[in-house]
Amino acid sequence: MDKKLKKSSGRNWSEIRSVLFRSLPDEIFSKENQEEWLVYHWNLVVGKEISGVSSIDKMSRGILHVRVKGKEWVPVLDRLKMKIIQEINSRAGEQLLNGIVFKAVA
Repeated sequence: MDKKLKKSSGRNWSEIRSVLFRSLPDEIFSKENQEEWLVYHWNLVVGKEISGVSSIDKMSRGILHVRVKGKEWVPVLDRLKMKIIQEINSRAGEQLLNGIVFKAVA
């Protein structure tokens, strides 16, 4: 394959999740639908494995409460807490989260 063609062919490609996000109506992720916005971004930020064992319970006064399947995940997620908070706040464009509480469920 021609090197020039190979270099330029990847330039206009985007990740499928970014294309899907841009195609959704803005009102789906508005302040009024904060829980849906958080669920959507939680799954993107933490990835497939962690989102498979965790779910957002509620958001209260800047604290995100997350249910986790299995107590062994709590210390793992506690170590990632600040990184997750920073990424979600960055995506929100504001200080949305001040903390995260992980609660193990059976």
